[in-house]
Amino acid sequence: MKILHITSDNKPGGIQNAFKAYLSVLSAMHQFENIYFTPNRLPFYELQYNARHLHMSWMQKTLLRRATYLPIQKLHHHSFEIGLAHNGFICASIQKYCKHVIGICHNDKPAQFKDAEHLICLTPNAVQQAKELGRDDNTIHMLPHYFEPQTKSSFTLNPNIQANSSVKIGAAGRFVEKKGFKTFIDAAAKIRSEYPETEFLLAGDGSLSTQLRSYAEQSGNPVRFTGWVDIEDFAPSIDIFCLPSLDEPFGYILAEMMHHGVAIIATRTNGPLWICKQEENALFFQPSDSNELAHCLRTLITDPQKRLRYQHNAIKAINDKRFSKEAFAQHLFSIISKITKKSES
Repeated sequence: MKILHITSDNKPGGIQNAFKAYLSVLSAMHQFENIYFTPNRLPFYELQYNARHLHMSWMQKTLLRRATYLPIQKLHHHSFEIGLAHNGFICASIQKYCKHVIGICHNDKPAQFKDAEHLICLTPNAVQQAKELGRDDNTIHMLPHYFEPQTKSSFTLNPNIQANSSVKIGAAGRFVEKKGFKTFIDAAAKIRSEYPETEFLLAGDGSLSTQLRSYAEQSGNPVRFTGWVDIEDFAPSIDIFCLPSLDEPFGYILAEMMHHGVAIIATRTNGPLWICKQEENALFFQPSDSNELAHCLRTLITDPQKRLRYQHNAIKAINDKRFSKEAFAQHLFSIISKITKKSES
């Protein structure tokens, strides 16, 4: 069975991580032939996953956002049973080449995938949104991404930590508006005025880099910009991780931090609420509310034993079988089997 994996996104982040995850799982099932149609060729995919690459030109990438049908000569030579679309606007364009189009909704905006026959959602809230849009229950499938740590947890127990001792607090991601880093900077300024020994690190880069650095300077430079860093180095260097996203459907970086035993403070958005499951595993604040974020930070700064509990609970929560590669593979195979068998009957 031929499967087309397609995305126009070629930047590091959630979509690329998920794209790799789907290829990894399906390439291990010998009944599937995997072909990926992307702007960038990744030889690692071809060697590791035995996947064939079809190059997406700049013009095709541009037109895919606008065309309901795009004649793509490279795809004419194939007959795909399944098309896995990681961008909503691509679904209409690949219908001609794929018997079944499955949209993978990374952004909790199922309306963007109206042209997908089937829809994969990451959280129960996204499933509910899809139902409210009128989508048939039989075409909605909930399948969260799996998390497979590449290294052992770096967490070490330190029961003798003292209240108000120097605490390192971090945030990380692409510097774009939806990541909410201005809220992080605002909260850092508040906390630094009360606990000047506290250190705030902001890792990443992006289109808002100049703007965020200027904003931080106006706020008294409460954070230190580190640029892109290796998570395996970043996680062990901090005690608390803040995820201030305005919208977060999953959050791979959240899972990585939890694996390393970093205490989590996150916005009340679908991904963090579902991953962390309950208030025992993380503290939550409303998106854009720097006062509530600062309150959460004070809680963990002034109570080191509570911080220690949240660190333990983070590790326990992310080790839940919900996030195993095996569970993901079984569920994905079940989804594909049901779709293809139903069309045959």
